[in-house]
Amino acid sequence: MRTVLTLIAAAALTFASAQDFVFGLNFDAGGKFDGSFNEGTFRGMERAIADLETQRGLEIDLLEFEGTPETSAAGLRAMAEAGADLIVAPGFNQTDSIAAVSSEFTDTFFVLIDSVVENPNVRSVLFKEHEGSFMVGYIAGTLSQTGTVGFVGGMDIPLIRNFDAGYQEGVKYACPDCTIISNYVGVTPTAWNDPARAKELAVAQQAQGADIIYAAAGASGNGVIDFVKENMCYQGATRVTALTEALANVPTYPAYAAACAAGSQPLFFIGVDSNQNPFGDTDGDPATLNHGLTSMLKRVDVAAYDAAFDVADGAFEPGTLVLGLAEAGVGYAMDAYNEALVPASVLTELAVIADMIVSGQLVVQGFSD
Repeated sequence: MRTVLTLIAAAALTFASAQDFVFGLNFDAGGKFDGSFNEGTFRGMERAIADLETQRGLEIDLLEFEGTPETSAAGLRAMAEAGADLIVAPGFNQTDSIAAVSSEFTDTFFVLIDSVVENPNVRSVLFKEHEGSFMVGYIAGTLSQTGTVGFVGGMDIPLIRNFDAGYQEGVKYACPDCTIISNYVGVTPTAWNDPARAKELAVAQQAQGADIIYAAAGASGNGVIDFVKENMCYQGATRVTALTEALANVPTYPAYAAACAAGSQPLFFIGVDSNQNPFGDTDGDPATLNHGLTSMLKRVDVAAYDAAFDVADGAFEPGTLVLGLAEAGVGYAMDAYNEALVPASVLTELAVIADMIVSGQLVVQGFSD
């Protein structure tokens, strides 16, 4: 049976019952249930534990610490002192903490996502965010009915600039004449948890014509999603695209019909990290108009899942992994919520583009300092 223990303070823990393994999660700024980066990591660990228990008959305890960048070392240390076999730490803010604590607890394995620590018990996992962002940028550039799209980043750092750059490259590849409006929530870690500011940026971008807004901002991205769902529509489409024809066959929901006059077109967001498509559903019916156009998938869930299995199998290897399209580490989400919005012809184009990127025929430059 799995026991979930949440560490409120940095203190050593003991267990009343024996277990085969103890795993830990040290969440990044934005919180466990940010619907994106942290939650994706948690869901991967949750799935791994369930599979290990059912497939292997193992008993696993899960420790969790949800603090701030200033308290991350305390959380890591408390879980290591409690006997954690593996601790997964999503977020570059934890780099220094992982470096210090992994050096102290050499019998514990650590996974650091989005940064690198070169210790013999640390696996560092990086992603080619620019490749996944290129794919969703291509979708946005192909389908935008105004020729203007938006990007809302969280903290203004090279990592998020990489999302932005890849997105812009994808938009321009599909639509050289399109305009991209790019803004950032802030320059400190609080930028990951400021949905009000992200909503303000989305409002301003839509006022400049953006009909599709990509949010790579952690929990702040929920502000973009809220804006799109609350406003639902806009007036002023200037282009006929594949989305125009698709929308003609998608039924709207009552609130949309009541609020949006004839000639209105729906607003859309693009989610990030986890599949956020369902967040665009307003009436509990995937068959009606959904405001989540797609999501850029960054498979932090797979990083956590694979690490858990590797530890259980005695096969954990340290070092640096870099995951892109070729490794299925990034991609875009298609499901019942958006399958009516992204035509089959566009999916065919995306498959060709993905093959070109994997083969090296098309190089996504991304961001460089």
